[in-house]
Amino acid sequence: MKQDELLSTISGDVEMRDLWQAIKHMENYLALHPHQINSDRLFAIKSDYQMMLEYWRNGFKDPQVPQLFEKLLHRMYVLYANVATNARVLQSPLLASLFMKARMSPRDWSIQVVRGQLESFVSDIAMLDLEPKHTAKERRKNLYKQHHQMLNEFFAHILTSDQWSDGQGEEMEQLLLSPTIDSIDQQVIISAITMAALNCFDMAKFRTLIHVYQQATDEYVRQRAFVGWVFSIDINVEEFLFPEIGQLIRATLQDADCMKEFIELQKQVYFCLGADEDRDVIQKEIMPDMIKGQNLNVTRGGILEHDEEAVLNEILHPGDDEEKLEKMEAGFNRMVDMQRQGSDIYFGGFAQMKRFPFFNDIVNWFTPYYRDHPGIAQSVDKFGSESFFMAILDYGPFCNSDKYSFVLAFENVLGQIPASVRQMLNRGEAEMVQKVDELERKSPAYIRRIYLQDLFRFFRLNPVRSEFYNIFGDHSYKCLFIKDALLEGTDVEAYYKEVATFLIKRNRKTDAETLMRSLFDEQYKDYDYHMLMAYLGVDPKLHYEMALKINPKSERALSGLGRMLFKDEYYDQALNVYTQLMEINPDKKLYQLNKSVCLTNVRRYDEAEQILFKLNYEDPDNMNVARVLAWTLTCNGKYEQAGRLYDQLLGDEKLDADDWSNYGYYLWFSGKITEAADCFRRYIVDNFPSEKRWGESYHITRRERELCNVKGITDEEIQMMTDLIDL
Repeated sequence: MKQDELLSTISGDVEMRDLWQAIKHMENYLALHPHQINSDRLFAIKSDYQMMLEYWRNGFKDPQVPQLFEKLLHRMYVLYANVATNARVLQSPLLASLFMKARMSPRDWSIQVVRGQLESFVSDIAMLDLEPKHTAKERRKNLYKQHHQMLNEFFAHILTSDQWSDGQGEEMEQLLLSPTIDSIDQQVIISAITMAALNCFDMAKFRTLIHVYQQATDEYVRQRAFVGWVFSIDINVEEFLFPEIGQLIRATLQDADCMKEFIELQKQVYFCLGADEDRDVIQKEIMPDMIKGQNLNVTRGGILEHDEEAVLNEILHPGDDEEKLEKMEAGFNRMVDMQRQGSDIYFGGFAQMKRFPFFNDIVNWFTPYYRDHPGIAQSVDKFGSESFFMAILDYGPFCNSDKYSFVLAFENVLGQIPASVRQMLNRGEAEMVQKVDELERKSPAYIRRIYLQDLFRFFRLNPVRSEFYNIFGDHSYKCLFIKDALLEGTDVEAYYKEVATFLIKRNRKTDAETLMRSLFDEQYKDYDYHMLMAYLGVDPKLHYEMALKINPKSERALSGLGRMLFKDEYYDQALNVYTQLMEINPDKKLYQLNKSVCLTNVRRYDEAEQILFKLNYEDPDNMNVARVLAWTLTCNGKYEQAGRLYDQLLGDEKLDADDWSNYGYYLWFSGKITEAADCFRRYIVDNFPSEKRWGESYHITRRERELCNVKGITDEEIQMMTDLIDL
């Protein structure tokens, strides 16, 4: 059995709570991959379990057996997780290099020592205010450079670490909640914990993240921890090994604000997933109009055009400048609105700007933007005097990753901006981007959105992203996390309809259907639930009928039911529905027209004609009314009147696909056999490519077989018409 297969088997054993099989399979694995420490741990687990079995076999009834078994199972999971992590490190050049980076470092990675180093860094930076400026600047650079190197190595250490003990988790929790440690450092550490937990679930890491979310006062730290614990949940272990997960989550979501953020996060994930669609909207719908106005020059004196034809254009088209500006403003405002709603509108623009050496260090993908980052210090020194440049970074609506990209790419951008324009920008006379006000920048939703966009860029653009579980992947169950079974007992299902409606608007009907199908609590299966299920195509007849039981006079539900029955050709049932709809809204022409079609199909021609003649009189140019009336008259044997309407229809440029078919039957019933065959042939040629026409003559002549028989046309004549069409 291959290594990966054997580890998967052990994982399955643990999930199924089959401790003895897990022990035997782990023995086989360690025989192939010797590791003394892991072998000793396995021997201890096996010995303890055998002792428990021996006591039980000898008749000792220990009330602690369930708890003891649970502890042994957890120890077995920890052993498996450590072995799997080590195997993953050995198989991955990236993880192996990170492992070596952390282990080759002379640093002590105990959490207490690391905490002391992080606190010392904060103190050292604060003391710089007491030094002379000419020495403080260089000293500041060196401090940040050394600190970044330490943080880089600690990130690698966490990413490749074994499972934490409860004690390690508690120490890390205290570190992340400490006010004496820099928020940026805490945020980076949380990202490292999250990435490690994504590859292999760790109860201590999860507990740390959720406790930090519950207790942190720094919103940046709190929101990273929030995203971390939500995405680190592993549905394969939660139910069988760690019921504490569900307990922690349910306790957290009892808080109304936490529940609100939980639902917001679910929507924000799909805003990230829609980055490609949003990019297409910008490129195909917004930018073309904005580009048309690119020859405009906005100055303090007004709007000027660059070319010499401006004067002539002003004479011939005096409103063009205003129109172009309006289109530019409309396009800009539309993008701003998309961004404010949560769309990741800058992903497409910055996607090609992640190839700088800066992004070779994985830690930099998750580091909050700050000016003293050693990777951009040279660029900041060079362009720091450009106030508009610094304002874009400080107040622009960009994620941290894109801000670093912008800094690194700015040298090329700056050379293309005329000096006069740069001066105008520095004076604040124009803005290159929409500034985000301070209140919004500090809001939980905005902070969370920016971090999600950083994560999205890593999982979409980093060359080594495949080494980690991709939370944004096509087959990731973590994208639609609110339907997880462990959330039973919370009020999250009360928000399913809201999220499903959001998903439908984001063109995610499949996910909306998946979500609504998983709704379990009967109290939430109300009118709106049934309407959503019907809209999604999940047994629509049943759900429209259920909606009508709740609200019998609902025009929306009746209309939906009628439309579905009409489409499926259940005309007798649809007739009853449209009769009810006309009682609610007797003047709506669609209801009248559909009712008349139903009447025609159930052979109640005279009643249908009464409705149709009235509609035709009121709107003689309505071709839909004309074609239904023509067919009704044909069915009712009133060929002369039907013929006049078909003449009208055939003269219309917007000829319906079925008009040729209906006209063919009219000619056939009128005794014009040759003309009917020609008409049917025309219908087939116009509606089917040559390779798909075989058999269509049979289908078209049998479409109205029952009506033909009523008209006295025998089955033999129907077959002869089929043959005539094929001649």
